[in-house]
Amino acid sequence: MRRFFTILEGQGKGTTRSLSSNLTIVGRSKNADLQIDDPLISRLHLEIKIEAGGAFVENKSAHGSQLNGKPLIGVVVLKPGDVLEIGQTKLGFGEKADEPPGAGDLPERMSAEIDGTRIGEGVGELRREGKDAAPDSTRAFVEGGTRMLGASELPKWAAQEKARKPSSSRGWWAGICLVAVLAALGGGYWDLFLRGDQTANGGVMKYTDSLYAIGLEYPVDWNKVEDDAGVIAFGSTEPEDKQRARLTIYTDRDPDYALTGLTDGFDRYREVLKKRYDGFELIGSRTMNLGGATVVFFGFGGSGMQGKGIYLLNAEARIVVECTGSDASYGRYASTFSSILQSFRLEGAGAQQFIDFPLPDDGMRQLALANADELARQADACARLGKQFLADRDVKPDNLFQAVQNYRRALQWAIAPPQRLPSYRAAAQGLREATTQFNQKLGERRFEITRALKDGDTAAAYWEANRMMQMVADKTDPAYQEAFKIVQSLQHPH
Repeated sequence: MRRFFTILEGQGKGTTRSLSSNLTIVGRSKNADLQIDDPLISRLHLEIKIEAGGAFVENKSAHGSQLNGKPLIGVVVLKPGDVLEIGQTKLGFGEKADEPPGAGDLPERMSAEIDGTRIGEGVGELRREGKDAAPDSTRAFVEGGTRMLGASELPKWAAQEKARKPSSSRGWWAGICLVAVLAALGGGYWDLFLRGDQTANGGVMKYTDSLYAIGLEYPVDWNKVEDDAGVIAFGSTEPEDKQRARLTIYTDRDPDYALTGLTDGFDRYREVLKKRYDGFELIGSRTMNLGGATVVFFGFGGSGMQGKGIYLLNAEARIVVECTGSDASYGRYASTFSSILQSFRLEGAGAQQFIDFPLPDDGMRQLALANADELARQADACARLGKQFLADRDVKPDNLFQAVQNYRRALQWAIAPPQRLPSYRAAAQGLREATTQFNQKLGERRFEITRALKDGDTAAAYWEANRMMQMVADKTDPAYQEAFKIVQSLQHPH
């Protein structure tokens, strides 16, 4: 169940704020989950708790609150259509059931599991597209928790001739499985030689591209069928065209990619897919970690064909891997396609460089049409806050996190109109800098935690994990949860 507030009157009129955590604070404080700059609103004005399948609100302010025109007294359950009035602001409460994707209308079952980083055959994990799709929740720095997969975690190939030896994996000290090894942040520049190297390995061939620092594996009996600038393809050798399957890798560079949000970029890439495949229909998509990268995994169909693929950005590079087959052959090759995508990895010394932010919600899009000046004001205000938090990054531990969040919000506003606001580029540059610095700081904490655990100094690891928690203001954020689990697993040093 998705629960949300729509600001009916007051600052941010027309915008929608999701109630995504179990406890939401509404007030004037900068630390409030829903901050409202209104002198008649207390720093802590309302508490909204999600429990027992419902949303409960409680007034915490001496100024008082009203629910549907009457004083709010005690803890009251909220119902869709309820209106809360605090100061000069009115909040409309709403609920929307999560719409599970239907299995009967899908040409093939697909899934993407984030934590296990597995691409399988079920469809339940894919986000359905269309007007009823749930709001995007992609985070700007989810790549901080990625890990490389061992060969033992890969699905088996249908045509594989012999089993592959699983690669050795690192043990985790003190039972902690969420400590990521520090990956050095660096430029997106790699060696310009060794483009398209393939080596046989049992039942698969290895393809690597050092220009774009990527690698993957495909069946040994597939042949290269195309090798144009920016497009490399491999296909099965079945005698009948209707039985053929194809792996296609699209790569290109553009300075704008460095300032394009991953989610927004994929949303725009759908227009390319519509031109490429006759009758194109996006079945669903999901952001996930795969082979050292944060990617958008997607499934699609077209006239007489089906496919699945991954989309990612890395500095000025855009990389898309698509696996397609005819309706007649897709069922036969579905698991092979999953294995190909599962084998994808980023190579080279540099970590993936990209920015991301959610797509605009309905309230933002409505405001873009109704009051363009107010929309621009909201975008500028968020960008100014982001810039200030970035400048004051050493003042408080969570200021870099706050900078990222405000820049992301500014970019949501900036892309709400049909044409991006002029302020987009500066906000995107700010988000890129803030995200890079935030991830670098997280990496430093992970390195110190790992080193302390390796040395058997659990007290040092405990306090480094606490420092990591203080860097993240949102308790639902993956980085906070990662640090919290480390703290929970270690005994408090006395």
